[in-house]
Amino acid sequence: MNKKITFLLMGCLMSGVVASTVLTPNQNQQSGQIPSGYAELEFKLGDGNWTKQIYLPNNPKNNDKIRISSSAGYTAYLDTSNIDIPLESIQINRGNTFDFIYSESLKKWRINSTPSAIVDNSSVQNIISNQQIIQRVHLKDGAWAKKIVLPSDVTNSTVMLIESDAGWDSSIDTTNLLFSSNFNLKKGDRYWFVFNQKLKKWVPEYIKPRQINVSSVGTQLNKTDSPLTEIIFGDGNWVSQFTLPSSAYDRDRVIVKSTATWEATISNQNINTSATLKLNRGDRYEFMFVKELAKWILVSAPERVIQAKDLNNQKVPDPKQPVTRVKLANGNWQSVINLPDRAQINDKIIISSGAAWSSTIQASNNLRQTIQTGETLRFVYTSQGWQADSSTIDMLLVSSPAVAEKLGANAAKIRLIEGFDLTNVSAENSNAKFYLRNVGYLQYKTPGSKTLNNVLDIGRVDKVIQNERNRLKADAIYYEGDEEGCGLAYLLVNPNSNYMIGSGSINCGVTVLRHEFGHNMGVDHHDTAGPARGLEHPLGSTIMGGNSISYFSSPDLFHPKYGYQLGGTNDRDAVTMINKNAKAVSLFK
Repeated sequence: MNKKITFLLMGCLMSGVVASTVLTPNQNQQSGQIPSGYAELEFKLGDGNWTKQIYLPNNPKNNDKIRISSSAGYTAYLDTSNIDIPLESIQINRGNTFDFIYSESLKKWRINSTPSAIVDNSSVQNIISNQQIIQRVHLKDGAWAKKIVLPSDVTNSTVMLIESDAGWDSSIDTTNLLFSSNFNLKKGDRYWFVFNQKLKKWVPEYIKPRQINVSSVGTQLNKTDSPLTEIIFGDGNWVSQFTLPSSAYDRDRVIVKSTATWEATISNQNINTSATLKLNRGDRYEFMFVKELAKWILVSAPERVIQAKDLNNQKVPDPKQPVTRVKLANGNWQSVINLPDRAQINDKIIISSGAAWSSTIQASNNLRQTIQTGETLRFVYTSQGWQADSSTIDMLLVSSPAVAEKLGANAAKIRLIEGFDLTNVSAENSNAKFYLRNVGYLQYKTPGSKTLNNVLDIGRVDKVIQNERNRLKADAIYYEGDEEGCGLAYLLVNPNSNYMIGSGSINCGVTVLRHEFGHNMGVDHHDTAGPARGLEHPLGSTIMGGNSISYFSSPDLFHPKYGYQLGGTNDRDAVTMINKNAKAVSLFK
């Protein structure tokens, strides 16, 4: 849970800096790189005296102070790579003032803020908001409370740092937190929360992990006492098999990682997958406990990538992780690929081919399938052995010459292929049973089209497009141009080859393709009726919701960072509809 994210910070006024020198972008050669060498400096932005990217000094001295203030109408962005705050950047808007002080011991700039007052030895400390966007609670001996309750009367995107240097344990009340994880506070703990006004909840953005050597707990972790626990394996600190607790607080997480020479096994007990979970040097697994399932779910796992030329006797080795990838290419090719004889249920083999020649994939249960150039095929191990787990949908990509005129020919093609690739990534993330294959690229404008609605009506009958489609045997068409609109496609609850066309405009981003293709596969928007629709959420919406995260909605999926469910049973379930239609669509041509 340490991925950084950008937040809008408004009206943040910190104390403690009295700048002796004032510098502006115009005085700094229009650069946002604040120079080193000042004990106290104010960097001021204004209209006509502004720069977009700002960077704090790279070679400061201990206790150097920087104030950044803005009266500009445009937003600037402060890089946080050398700031002790887990946000990707800080947005600086009109009226904002931020103060920073450099810590030589941390080798970081720290935001200079006054911590909330703590009544020592209080049983419950209700934090009173100081109305600043970045606030801080610091527990220590002489300023300690048994339980901390965060305020609810704060503005959206308020940031709260809670840290403890106290000798006694505390806890954070979970009433207005996103989930009721085990928010204990021990000496050295550090939590960053951001308030989401729509949810009326504090959302954990960064949790300092509680690290435990596996030798200190043995073969099973009996319980968690932190929202994020890291179990460390190493030489002299190793067990052959490790089991997660039978229960935990909701959305508690456990990371298991190893630097050990020897292989270990993570038991499938208490986990929602039967896939192989071997732990080797450099491996990292992350699990999250979902209260409504009463199980740990696998959030992330290492993947083994094998080049086809390295296969012994043309055979994929027994799985060590849930997913094994095999890559084929010219000079890295085998005519036959044999799937392993031994595996665990839910193990997956994903084979991708860029080779000019086809290969045969086979398994001992009589599975036999051909993989062609440009294809990706997925296989899953079941109680009946290996089974195909994906269908190939061939797509013709059409780009209007107007795009090439605006972006350049190469950029136009790269942009379209990027959207295509993002669709395949999203399908795999979602366990959707398809991969797209690019079978052709046509530069062509649908005659007379001014809107994307025109593109659909014309494109599905246009002789140039349809002749190329038939020649290439493409199952689907996607067109990108500069027409009015963002994206448009036919909604096909029941597959229909004549209407398997989607469209997008360079007025919008490269994620449009996956959204419009979702419509072609029978999925509607989040605000419509019926189960096959997207999910909208303030922390990230699925592809058919707000298209901000690379997942189609499904009750079997959970947000990898925030933990909320990405769908519901018979409600907001795009993946079931897509999987129902994938095979039929792949057979159109």
